[in-house]
Amino acid sequence: MNTNQVPNTQTSTQESWVNNITDNQVWWYVLKISTGIIVLIVLILISKIIAGVVKRNIKRNMKDSNPEGAWKIWKLMWNIVFYVLILFAFFISFEIMWMNIWLLISWVSLWLWLAFKEVLGNMFAGMMILYTKEFKMWDIIEVQSDQVYFGRIEEITIRYTIIRTLDLRQVVIPNMTMISKPIKTFSSENIVKLNTTIWIHYESDVTKAIEIIKNAINDFDFVKEKESTTVYVTNFGESSIDLKCIFCFDPNCGIIWDFAVWYINEKIWEEFGKNGIQIPYKHATLTFEKWKEKEKLLNNLKEWYNEQQQWNQETRQY
Repeated sequence: MNTNQVPNTQTSTQESWVNNITDNQVWWYVLKISTGIIVLIVLILISKIIAGVVKRNIKRNMKDSNPEGAWKIWKLMWNIVFYVLILFAFFISFEIMWMNIWLLISWVSLWLWLAFKEVLGNMFAGMMILYTKEFKMWDIIEVQSDQVYFGRIEEITIRYTIIRTLDLRQVVIPNMTMISKPIKTFSSENIVKLNTTIWIHYESDVTKAIEIIKNAINDFDFVKEKESTTVYVTNFGESSIDLKCIFCFDPNCGIIWDFAVWYINEKIWEEFGKNGIQIPYKHATLTFEKWKEKEKLLNNLKEWYNEQQQWNQETRQY
């Protein structure tokens, strides 16, 4: 009888102890606050680990950057990620403590977003660029924005990207533009296909011209996979035959692709001159029904030419 009553007494004692804690509001709040603090500490440690991982990835992607500027960006990125996660950790802890502050936070966040929408958008875009490594320092790119910007990336910051164009001007492009507009990369790939168009006279030998163009293009070291260089007829114009040239270019050779095309065009022009291939130019032929009209026009041109010569001589005297 007595032995059977002992467990019942212990069970009832434990239940009464739990009931006393749950019924006692002070102990109940102490338990919730303790749980919230423990969860907050754990989440802070997790936030620090995640921020460290993000920082290491960004550091790896920016190994070619300016060390001083890169260090500032790593530190800023670490702070942003860490404190954002800390903020969420506080929200979760307060929620565990039954302290509902989400309504106030929602209104504050809304007003902050409306006030700093563009700044925050560019910052998040900068984080994406630095983390995903879609393009990096010294890459040659073409940005299709309000106008076409072509140049080499000189700096990537948290809010904007700076490129140096062919005319040596600096262009500051917001990072939102960098992730929302089409961008062509010319140095991230090992090989880029380029093209140029050459015009030849109808009296020129097309087969010979194609052979000369191929040899001229393949003579450059920045042209790769020379066997794939192609030249073909694309159009029969009013005064010329149009030949399109396609070749493989090494974007990491240190030469911008525009200059490569210019060098090739100059080389083709020289080879055409050596081999008697004519490049046409626009001209007009005048036909007169009466000889008097032609003679009258020639006389007028002679008078105009003489007047110009006389005016030039008088100008030189002054």
